[in-house]
Amino acid sequence: MIEFAVGLGIALNLLSYELLGLTAGGMVVPGYLALFLDRPGRIAATLMAAVATLAAVRLLSRYIILYGRRKYAAMILVGFLVNFALDEALVRVGPWLGPAGAELRVIGFIVPGLLANEMHEQGVVSTAAVALLCAVIVRLATTLLLRSGVLGGV
Repeated sequence: MIEFAVGLGIALNLLSYELLGLTAGGMVVPGYLALFLDRPGRIAATLMAAVATLAAVRLLSRYIILYGRRKYAAMILVGFLVNFALDEALVRVGPWLGPAGAELRVIGFIVPGLLANEMHEQGVVSTAAVALLCAVIVRLATTLLLRSGVLGGV
C-alpha cells in the first residue's frame, strides 16, 4: 500500500504541475501526507516544520549565498534539523502532553525540506493547498482500491 500511495502521489504531482503549474511540494510528499491524513496533528506539524525551515533558510540566505543546488541542500538539511529539534523537544515535553505528544511528530525526515523548497518557489499557501489536495486524492484512491480488493495483496 505504501508503494502504491507514493507512486500515485508522484503521478499526481506531475499531473498537477502540467495542469496547474504548481507542484505538491516534492515528488514523494503527496504519498507520505496521504498515509497520515487520519492524523491531522502530524500533517500540521509537518507543515509548520516546513514553514520554519523556509524561514530559517531565508534568514541564512542573508549571510550565505544560497541558490540552485545549494539552496535545495540547505532546505533539506535545515528541514532535517528542524525535525530533529522538534523530536528532541517532544521527548522532553512529551510526558506532560500525554498521547497528544505523539501526534505532533513530523512526517519523514526530508518531507519538511521538500515542502519548504517548493514553498520558496510557489508560496506557502499554494504549495500546502496542492499538496493536501493531491494527498486527499491519493488517500481516496488507495482506500477505494483496498476496499475493492485490488490492493489486497500489497
